[in-house]
Amino acid sequence: MSAPVPTMELPNGATVAYVKADEAEFLYREIFTERSYLRHGLEVRPGDVVFDVGANIGMFTLFAHLECPGVTVHAFEPAPVPYAALRANAERHGVAGRFDQSAVADVAGRGELTFYPEATLLSGLHPDPAARTEMLRTLALNEGLPAEEVDRALAGTELVGEVIDSPLVRLSDVIADRGITAVGLLKIDVEKSERQVLAGVDEADWPRVRQVVAEVHDVGGALDEVLGLLRGRGFTVVAEQASLFAGTGIHQVFARRTAG
Repeated sequence: MSAPVPTMELPNGATVAYVKADEAEFLYREIFTERSYLRHGLEVRPGDVVFDVGANIGMFTLFAHLECPGVTVHAFEPAPVPYAALRANAERHGVAGRFDQSAVADVAGRGELTFYPEATLLSGLHPDPAARTEMLRTLALNEGLPAEEVDRALAGTELVGEVIDSPLVRLSDVIADRGITAVGLLKIDVEKSERQVLAGVDEADWPRVRQVVAEVHDVGGALDEVLGLLRGRGFTVVAEQASLFAGTGIHQVFARRTAG
């Protein structure tokens, strides 16, 4: 029998299941307080279908549900531990939609996910423990912590990952299988797999998508590639880097159609 998922109360009074308290607090601040996914004109409208790709414990899923009435969320989280929290949160708060324990990619099938129990937000299909440790250091420095304190805390704490066999799905297959005619918002946070996620949307399905918000790791020209792809599909696009992520190569991309 699986262990019960722990819960905590958020500043807005909602109770959520979580994996790591500090990560849940970070996600709440980023998603609810800073509203970091709804910038540059992006919005959630009543009745929207929202895709939450890389859902973790479902904090954005919950945000979308509370933001507007009648929203339907299709959430994807491949790691079993965060997925259990996602399901618990969706059930607790009565979120309408589907919640899949799978990763999203450009091909359907199976893939190897590296899950970091001590840093679940850094889990993904493209493991790089050294780069992830350096990113944690940069984030801590950007938050104003002394370098000596950060280095001492990180000494001997190289991330250890667990390799998990995961189903892979394509978004266009999901759209077809579920009879989805319009996607109000496609949110992507998948630790270097964002290009594969976007490549899994067929040309015929792009007109169905009204808005995209994606965290992009600018590795191998990824940022320019994502911006070019979205502009080529008719979106008005803005890219920005939050001060917290300065020096990490992580950018947030906001794309919306100016009509409709």
